[in-house]
Order: sequence, then C-alpha cells, then structure tokens
Amino acid sequence: MIHLRTYSEYSLLYSAARASELGSFAFRQGMEALGVVDRFQLFGLPAVARALEDQQVRPLLGMTVRIAPTLEERDRRRALLQISEVSVLAQSDEGYRQLMRLASSVSLDPLDLKRISEQTLFENTRGLLCLTGDREGPVEVALSQNEEQRALRSLSALIEAFGRDAVYIEMARSGQADERERGERLQALARKIGLPIVGTSPVRHMTPPDIRLLDVLAGVEQGITLAEAAALRPRGASFHFRSQEEMETLFADCPAALATTVEVADRCRAMIPSQSFAMPRYALPERMTEAQALEKLAYDRLTRRVTQPTDVYTERLRYELAVIERMGFSGYFLIVWDFMRFARRQGITTGPGRGSAAGSLVSYVLSITDVDPIVHDLLFERFLNPERVSWPDIDIDFETERRHEVVSYVAMTYGLDHVAHIGTLGTFASRAAVRDVARVLGVAAGSLQPLLDALPSIPGTTLAGALREDAALAQRVARDPTMQRVVQFALGIEGLPRHTSIHAAGVVISPRPLTDLVPLMAGADEVRVTQYAMEDVEALGLLKMDFLGLKTLTLCDRTIRYIRDVRGESVHVEALTLNEATIELLSQGDTDGCFQLESPGVKHVLREMKPRNLEDLIAVISLYRPGPMEQIPAFLRARSGTVAPRYEVPELEPILRSTFGILVYQEQIMQIASRLAGFSLGEADVLRRAVSKKKRDVLDEWRGRFLEGCASRGVIALHAERVYDLIVRFADYGFNRSHAAAYALLAVRTAALKANYRPEFMSALMNEQMARPDKLAHYASACRRAGIAVLPPDINLSGEECRPERTLSGAVAIRLSLEAIKYVGNAAVRHLLELREAGAFLSVRDLLLRSDSRVLTRRVTESLVQAGALDSLGGRNAMLYAVKQWFDERELPSSRGKTRLTKNASESALSLFDDDVREALRDNPAEAAVGKVVANDPVTLELPEQCDAWERELIGFVVSRDPFSELIMLRETARLPDLARAKERAKKEPTDVVARLLHVRQTKTRRGEPMAFLQVEDESDRAEVVLFPSLFRTLREEPTSGRLCFLQMRTDARSSGLVAMRFSYTPPEGVGVSVSSPPVALTQVVDARATSAKRLWLRIDQELDHSVESLRALREILVRYPGDVPVILSYSSGQNRLLESVRVDLSKALARELLTLLSKNAIRVTDE
Repeated sequence: MIHLRTYSEYSLLYSAARASELGSFAFRQGMEALGVVDRFQLFGLPAVARALEDQQVRPLLGMTVRIAPTLEERDRRRALLQISEVSVLAQSDEGYRQLMRLASSVSLDPLDLKRISEQTLFENTRGLLCLTGDREGPVEVALSQNEEQRALRSLSALIEAFGRDAVYIEMARSGQADERERGERLQALARKIGLPIVGTSPVRHMTPPDIRLLDVLAGVEQGITLAEAAALRPRGASFHFRSQEEMETLFADCPAALATTVEVADRCRAMIPSQSFAMPRYALPERMTEAQALEKLAYDRLTRRVTQPTDVYTERLRYELAVIERMGFSGYFLIVWDFMRFARRQGITTGPGRGSAAGSLVSYVLSITDVDPIVHDLLFERFLNPERVSWPDIDIDFETERRHEVVSYVAMTYGLDHVAHIGTLGTFASRAAVRDVARVLGVAAGSLQPLLDALPSIPGTTLAGALREDAALAQRVARDPTMQRVVQFALGIEGLPRHTSIHAAGVVISPRPLTDLVPLMAGADEVRVTQYAMEDVEALGLLKMDFLGLKTLTLCDRTIRYIRDVRGESVHVEALTLNEATIELLSQGDTDGCFQLESPGVKHVLREMKPRNLEDLIAVISLYRPGPMEQIPAFLRARSGTVAPRYEVPELEPILRSTFGILVYQEQIMQIASRLAGFSLGEADVLRRAVSKKKRDVLDEWRGRFLEGCASRGVIALHAERVYDLIVRFADYGFNRSHAAAYALLAVRTAALKANYRPEFMSALMNEQMARPDKLAHYASACRRAGIAVLPPDINLSGEECRPERTLSGAVAIRLSLEAIKYVGNAAVRHLLELREAGAFLSVRDLLLRSDSRVLTRRVTESLVQAGALDSLGGRNAMLYAVKQWFDERELPSSRGKTRLTKNASESALSLFDDDVREALRDNPAEAAVGKVVANDPVTLELPEQCDAWERELIGFVVSRDPFSELIMLRETARLPDLARAKERAKKEPTDVVARLLHVRQTKTRRGEPMAFLQVEDESDRAEVVLFPSLFRTLREEPTSGRLCFLQMRTDARSSGLVAMRFSYTPPEGVGVSVSSPPVALTQVVDARATSAKRLWLRIDQELDHSVESLRALREILVRYPGDVPVILSYSSGQNRLLESVRVDLSKALARELLTLLSKNAIRVTDE
C-alpha cells in the first residue's frame, strides 16, 4: 500500500505534516514511494522530494487542482458544473512539465482564486494520471447530490482529457461514519463505467493527537478561535499518517482499492531534473562568438581602467579569459556587463563589488567591480575555480529605490517569460508562533509578555532551544497551564511555512520559457516569481543572479544630489578617495552612517588603529568578526611596532607580512598551499573548502597531500605539520579578502562623503532612519556636536525628505522632513506639497480652509502643530484650540447619525482670532509668518517643557531648542564623559555620567522587591539602565521622567546590560554643581541692563516688515540661541507680537547675529 494523497507542510496553513517526518514515517512503514499532492501549487515539491529520497522513499510528484468551469464552459457542455478538485500525478518528464504549467496557471491568476478552468486542465494532461478527488471531487460532489448522471458525465470528460488508462476513481477515507455507504456507490459507478478504484486516506498530520494543529492553522488562516475551527472539522475524521494495518482495516470492504495504489506508484516515474547549466544567449554581432565578443570588450576597456597596463595585467587578463571560455561562461560576463552598463547610463548608483567577484580582472575592466585585483593582491581562483565547475557568483548592489529598474531592463531584454524573481516562504518564527497561537486560543497577549521577552530576537532562534537554554523560563512555563498550552501548540507549528514571499535579491534568467523549467506565481510587478526556492532553482542549473538593494548606495546617491543642489558641485562616487579629512574622520572613529564602520566596537578599533590606507580598512572589516576579533590586539600591537610580528614558521613570512603574522584571509590559505605545497590555486581553493567542513577523513586525506607537496618543495616536515594545523584551525575564520576589499572601498566612499560634505551626508542619513526616532535623535545630536543646526519641520519649508538648507549666514543646516513627525504619513505630506504649489500657508486658518480633512485629519493636524511645524504661523496652544474647534464643528452629529459640515464652521473654528487679528493676517502675510498679536491671545501660553514633551513624543527628540544645554554644562563642570563614551567605559569599570531620565518603568522581582528600568539620554546616545532592589530601596527620591540625574553604572558580565551602582539628583562627591540649581551665565546683549531681564524687544521697521525672507532669517537666528527669555516684535504700526514658540538665551553671540539684520537701537531688553 502506498499513500497517494499526502499534503505536506507546503500546503500552506492546511497541513502540519513536515517533509522530514513524512520520509521517516514512510520508510518505517515499508513504503517504497509516497504521493505528494499539495494544494494548488508546487512550492515545496523539491524539498519534499529530497526529504523522501534521503529516506530511500521515491517521491510521486503531484498536485491537487481546483477546477472552476467558466460561464462559457457551462453553456457549452454540462460536465464539471461545480467548483471541484482532482489530484494529478506525473508519470513522466512530460507529465512533470504539465504539472508545472498547471501550477503556474493557478498562481498567475490575477484574481488569485487558486483555481483553473476546465480548458486549462484539459490542455495540459499529457503524461499525467488523474485521481478523481475526495469529497471535494466532481464525482463525489455529484453522488452526494444523488446526480449519478452528472457523475458519469464528469468521468467521461476526464477520460476524454486524460485517456481511459490514466483516470482512477478515488475512494478517499478519513474515518467518517458514512464512508462505507459512499464507497458502495463509487464501486457501483466504477463497474458501470469500467474504471479502477484507488484507495486513499488524506495525510495532513503525522499522529492522531496532532489533529489539533490543523485547528490551530485553520484558526490562524480564518481568524477564528480553536473551538470554532474544531467545529468546522468533519466529525470523526482523522488525517494522520495511517499505517498499513490501519489502512487495511479502513478499506476492509474494498481491499482491491489499496492494491491499486501500488499500480499507480509503479506508473509514476517522473523525477525533478538534475543540474544542467542553462545559459541565456547574449545578443551578438554577426560572425562573432561570445568568447570573441568578451575578449574584444575586455581588451578595449583595459586601457580605460588601467592607464598604462603592464605585462602583469595583460597576462592576467589573458589567463582569466581563457578560463572563462573553457568553462563556458563568456556569455555570463556579457550579460552582467550589459545590465551594469544600463544602470550607469540611467544614473543608477552601483556598488564597487561584493564577494569573490572582486578578485577578477575581467570584472574590473568591464566595470562590474571597482577594485583592482592586481593592486590589492586578489585571487581569480577564489572567484572562478577551473578545477571545480560551478556558476560564477557575481552579486551586484544597486541603490534600493532603483533596483527594480535594472530587473525590469533584464526582463525586457530577455523576455518576461524568461526572467523571474526567486520565491521564498515565510515561516512561523518562535515569537510569531506564540502570538498566533495565543490569538487562536483567546489568550491575552499581555499574559505572555514574559515568554515573548525571554525569546531572543536573533534569527534562527527556536522556542525549543530557548526552553532548553533558559531553565527559569522552562520552569515558568511548566507552572502556568495557559502558557504551557500555548507553548505546546507553538512548538507544533513553529517553522511551518506561513506565506509566500519574494527573495530580496535573487533573479533567475533562462534561455527557455521558465514554465518549462520551474512553476511560477504572480509578483508585485510584471516580473513573475518562481514557486521554487533559491537552492531548488540553483539545483536545476538555472542562471541565478543577486540584484541586491543596498541602502548605503541610496545614501550616497542622495548625498551627491544634495551636494549638487546646495553647493552646485558635481561629485562622482567613484572619484571619492582617502584624503586628509577622511583619514582624520576615520582615526577619530567618527563613523556614524559609514558603511561597515558604524558599530561601537569598530569605532574603537579605528581610534586605536588610526587607519592610513585602504589596506587598513580591509583588515578592520575582516578582523572585526567572532573568532578573528580575538586577534585584533595582537594585530594592532604588531602594526604599531610595539611588538615584532610572530610567524608560526619562517616560510609564512612572505604571505602573512601584510597582516603582521596573523592569518586573516581565505586567500592567504590558498597562497600557503600554493607556495609551500605546490598546489595550483584551483587545488588550493578546493583544499580551503574541504578543511572548513572539519570532516576527519577529509582532513586526513588533504593532510597527506599537503605534507607530500611540502616535502617535494623542501619544506621541513615539522614546519609543514604546523602550517597544516594552522590552516585547519583558521579555515572557519578566514575572511574573503576580495569581499573585504570591495566593502572597504564602499566604506571609504561613505567616509569621504561624510568628512567633506557632512551636512548633506547627515541629511541623507537621517532620511534613511526616519522610521527610527532613536536613530534620528542620535544623528541629530551628532550634527549639533559638529556645529550643524538641525531645524524643526516647517509647514512652508519642509518636504518629504530631510534636506540640507543654506542659511543667510552661509552655513548649511538640516531641515527636518514633515514625515519625521509621528502620524504624518506620506499621503498627508504629498497633499501639503500640492497645496503649497499655490502659495505658502499664511495661518492655521489658511491651512484648514485649503486642505482636505480626509487626508489632513484631526490627528495629523494636531501632530503638525504639537511638533512645531506650524510655529511660524503662531503659538501651539492657540492653534491647537483652533484645530479642536474646527474639527468639533465639522463633526457635529446630524439627525441621521452622520457627520455634517456646519455652514460657518470655518469662521467659528477660528473665532479665537478677533476681526482685527484676521484683518492683520489678511493684510500682512509677512507678520503671519512670524507670530500673532500679544493682546489678542486668549489661550494659555505653552511652556517650553510642554513643547519638549510633544517633540519627544512625535519626533523622538527636542528640535525647536537645545534640550541638553543645562546637561552639557553640568557634565563639563563635573568633567564627566558623555553617555556614548560612558557606555564604552562601563564595560571595563564603574563610570559616572549625568543624563536625562526619559522613561521610568517600576516593577517588582519575584520576591516582591521594588526595582526599576531607566531609559536615560543625553545628546550623544540613549541607554537602558537597571536599578536593582539593593539600590532602589536606598533612594531618597524615586526616579522621575524628565529630570536630570547622576548615575554610576557598569556593564553586567552575564546580561551585557547596564546596571546602576549609584543614583542621585546631586553630583558625585567632589563636584560642585547641582541639578536642582544650575549656575546661570548670561552675558549682556547690547544695552541689556542685567541678567534678570525678562523680555527681549526687537523693533521691526517697515522695510523689514515687508520682507518675508528677512523675517525668516531673523527667526533662524533666534532659534539658534534657545533659552528662557521671551521675544516680542514691535511693529511700526504700533502692534506688538509675542513669538510664543521662541525663547532665547541672551548672549554676545546672539547680539552679533541680530546686528546683521537690526540696528543697535532696535534691540532692547526689559525686566517686564
């Protein structure tokens, strides 16, 4: 007996039968084959086939299809009138191809109904066997409705399409009460029409108890509870993997049906094809081969890339071209060169290279990569090994936002039916499994938070692994019945496929229509997607390329665009090099945003190393990884000359001299094997791969060959043994030097942009992180430390991007995007930009009247006001009041329960402005851009602290003023490090720091003792610090959000988290400052009478009054000096206006800037 109706885990959310278990179960039951008929697609067919073959079980390749006759088909003949399902199995290679076409037809349906028409099925039947289906099949459906004639017509149609000898009437049983009666009717029908019956029992889970997993999956798919899902399941049915004995019992009334399963299995001999390279053809000039075309192109471009190529270049190029031709990959390079040429012509930024391809001179001269392999001593054989035939692997980086243009070009060039994205499947990860099970069981998510918090967010972490490694978590689960039940089900579905997706980079190109080679499904654009995963596509021998979207390239492109817009300079990314400014930036570890150099650990290495050239950065990128990282101190000591490099044996010195005796690169292993043992570089690469697998028999085999080679070249036997042991020890840790060289070049380019064009670079970097307020705040602080002003979002000046903006003083500042504000999405920003084309917004009234409230909703408008984006139009509280009235009156309920717009809503919503004010706004738009009349302010003035809180909530940090000026003053007085440096020091010793308490979360230990988690910040960083009970209970005052505090902290060795050792609102002993009474250091402004001044008055004459540009310049000056002193504008008309959103710090620097716009007599300071 053979199971012919098996649904694997790849029948998404329908089966819990894992491929690995199917193979082992079938083997133990003595089944030589297993029929796999996943529903409507072939996503997992290769994976299931491999799992079965690993257990010496032959896979029968099949699929279940749903037939939906069209209206035309129903009118033409009454055959398969209702939606129904049949299963098809491939008898031959032709049958396998038909299977792929059917799967593609189902998945390419634009309506995604998971079904095909009768015509589509009947046109693709060659080489297929048809099983007429279970209770959803056309025959059983007709019989259940007592329509035997329709059942006969359905069978006749299937016989006509598949052939009489290819149709089997299926008797599917799962233990339901009426199955014997249904079986009798099927047997009678079979006798009448003369077709054999085959017995099946659908397999959807492995053991009887696992049936509850089907309920969980149904609950996830349909959004219902476990009880509701169980109620939908057929009564008495079980879909487990039945044994031979169970099947014989189930089919005791029809044993011949089981014997037929063996007949069907014997007839189905289709196999998934093995690898055979399928190279698409590049369009060539007449009478020229691909090899000739590549050779001509390479030599023509050699002198463009190398000014005076020596014999070393020409010999290397000749050698590489010969290897490429011999391996049959000339066309491959032409294809890559062609789409790279397209990208450059379209101005799409590409990366300097990735992976071993940077070791190829052909790649370099064709501008596929930007790293000269001769200069940097890179090995071609690490990329393309003539002694190990496999596809070349050239991965290309493109700027993320334009990657799709290149893929579309390739699809248009080679044909949409020849190019596809590579598909992938999303699975139930541990956290997702717990959350989904909780929803199905109706368990509140909050009660599972301890479990979710304990699960590491590291990819690949399993729930079972977490329970094994965390004894406390396992005990907690064991004590909690609810949690135990959730975990039990979560373990059952964890790792199962959940949904289809598209691989982030993989694209396949074929010389033949892809539907002949792999099943397809619809993608997000015109380019289709393979149903097979990456490794399955590669196993078929199809050409796979990785078109990677790299945000760093988008960052570079945006920076260069900003440089052109702001400075008028044309910068080319390829021309960026290590100039003095860049070397200085790297030496200081000032590498936020620099590719591969942003982590704190790498910054520390850079500060210690003080890199001088690209070679230094190649070493940093290669060494800063688990394993080699331990060698960094020795590397730095040898590099600095503190100690002499140490070589394991003298013969290694020529190879390891550049890395000071330390084995760093994979290429060094290859060079050792070549120079000491006489291996070809191809053999050396095979050795490198072999020893990395750490298989004893393989290690012994290669040891013998290596020692023999060394002996033949006169290497001392003891030295040869030590060198081989060194190779084995470091084979896992060696890094691909070609890859590191390409990445180091990109790191240099980003560092050069930052060092030489910092405002533009930081603007682009902040755009990359707008969805992460913590990162945005960090970069904004870095800008302020570098003297770059970060300007708040402005309704009239900001757009979709954070952009550099040149101020009147000539400096370049950064204007935040409106999208940086929480709740203000892209649709709202685009709407505002469209409205702004008709003119700037003059007031909040103007904004409300012109905008569409369906886009600029109450929440969006309030966020704009609270974040300070409308500060140029008035005070925040006043405008919030206006917005509230506006929307309240628009949303008055009508008698029918719907909202309606009152006739005078727009006027009454702004009634807080009296007629004089509204007249002033109409007559003097320039005044409206600055402030509003003090006498007519009926709303309480907002405090700076309130504005700070709004900005922290909506933007992530305070932007309208410097919130850290007091903190910085305290820190400098106390001579303490900033938080970023304190975190680094705390890894070695307890460290004092002053910071603002951003958030305090008090909790209790299991013993009921109070403790707290503190979120603290300064302008350099943010951190979470734990306050354990031993310290918490000694505090005189509990931690309160918003206050400044002094902490002593250290890094906990076990958790790697920060732990507070001291907490207070007063400074450490010996520091003469206090948070509660910070010293005041105000200097006079022109004729300021005293530091107790309360108001700064600025007289605005008529000329300045009518210059919007000058008023904006004045505002920019004022916001650069945040403080506590209110500012009042005194107009020649006699009106006075309070700038509610601006308060200043009186200083000489402020005075100097004010005098660039105003006369000395126009500036006064008063006590009241």
